[in-house]
Amino acid sequence: MKRIVLAIILVLVMAVFAGCASYDFEETGMYIVEADDALDMMSGGAILVDVQAAEDYAAMHIDGAINIPMGELTTDDPYKNMLPKKKQVESVMSSAGVTEENTLLVYDCTANMQAARVQWTLNYYNNYNVKVVSGGLEALERAGAATSTEAAVLPEAEYNCGDKQRKLLVSYDYIKGLIDEPEEGTLIIDTRSAEEYAEGTIPGAVRIEYVWNNYANDEYKSVRDLQSTYLNKDIYPEMKLIVFCKTSVRAAQAYTALKDAGFQDVRVYDGAWLEYSDLEDPQVPEQTTVPTIQDAS
Repeated sequence: MKRIVLAIILVLVMAVFAGCASYDFEETGMYIVEADDALDMMSGGAILVDVQAAEDYAAMHIDGAINIPMGELTTDDPYKNMLPKKKQVESVMSSAGVTEENTLLVYDCTANMQAARVQWTLNYYNNYNVKVVSGGLEALERAGAATSTEAAVLPEAEYNCGDKQRKLLVSYDYIKGLIDEPEEGTLIIDTRSAEEYAEGTIPGAVRIEYVWNNYANDEYKSVRDLQSTYLNKDIYPEMKLIVFCKTSVRAAQAYTALKDAGFQDVRVYDGAWLEYSDLEDPQVPEQTTVPTIQDAS
């Protein structure tokens, strides 16, 4: 009997793997790093970056980690937690003692949200030499990292932003145009809670809460599990995916998950629900369907 059960499980697992492999995913595993691998990379010169607020960093952080608070890489003009200008990014990163050539391993204590937001911001300014440490501080502790209250400080450096990666960002005008004239194969994903979604969302958006990207211990799901999570919702790697939440911090967490899992075109609506609900009347969501991708083969 046990052999029969094991055989059935094996067949199901192989079916899932085969299903994921039949889709056109990009290279996977490029945006997220496991805690034990991050510690190995540090010994090779990678820089560990704690993105907590300064007071939280001072209370406890991983020994050797420098502090670049997420809040220093955002602006609240005109809405909270929006993308900062190039000069602000260069000033913050230079003061922290890093350059665009450094490998940065960013972590937080917020289910990967703040670290992913920092990653997306640096990606927008054409720095892809940055990875989110899955599970953040607690995962690093489980992997054997020591904690400290002593600040790690690097000498000031010169950080240079690259060309803006405009395909990572969408504006209110783009969202409004998409509502008026939907694009085949384009999907808006609301990463907020069920309660927030029920109070109003962007017309046509489907809800895939950011926490679905994590296991119970707040580590990101594996590539296979992330792929399955979205494929089971009829969301495919060829789609143009636009993610948002209240201020697009949770959305950035979904951006990192989707890109690490090989989804090709993932964009963040940076103005997010704060902007949209300020300019439009909230719309109570109805049951929505996911647009399909025509087979181009």
